[in-house]
Amino acid sequence: MFDRSKFRVSFLILLLLGILPGCATIVKGTTQSIPVASDPSRADVWVDGNLRGRTPVDLELKRKRNHLVTIEKAGHQSKSVPVVKDVGGAVWGNILLGGLIGWGVDATSGAQNNLNPKSISVKLEPSIEKSAAKQETQRQATFVQKLNELDELAENQKVTEEEYVRMRNALFKEYYPEMVTPPAE
Repeated sequence: MFDRSKFRVSFLILLLLGILPGCATIVKGTTQSIPVASDPSRADVWVDGNLRGRTPVDLELKRKRNHLVTIEKAGHQSKSVPVVKDVGGAVWGNILLGGLIGWGVDATSGAQNNLNPKSISVKLEPSIEKSAAKQETQRQATFVQKLNELDELAENQKVTEEEYVRMRNALFKEYYPEMVTPPAE
């Protein structure tokens, strides 16, 4: 026999699950804390061209974007570290449990992403030639800019998933070959 009260309760539970915000948005949030340290300490920390504090510092960075963190101290060579987004492993669980609405919320807010590296610690070397350090910082800024442009193409569906992966890998090979993981055999 059909029990209407159980059906109504089940329907309400499913309806609530479908309209709740994404799981990652609730659990992880749209920002990620990245601790930054340097030797020597008390170095200026810049994120995407904006001064954000002095080392040691915890940066709250938006998960939706790639970032360039630059650490500078007078009399020392500056160091820049790209902080790049990667889709987190909870995406599939969110799609299964939260449905497409939950996944959509997480994708739009960036909450489905993890930022890497998870922490930054650099040793600043005494200054040698400022032009070489400036060129390296510019090269890293160009990498992050190209990565963000590629992400925008993917978000606007101007490239396929396969093209996105291929182009992203090509950028890493060009700018940071040491970060490229060899394909599984």
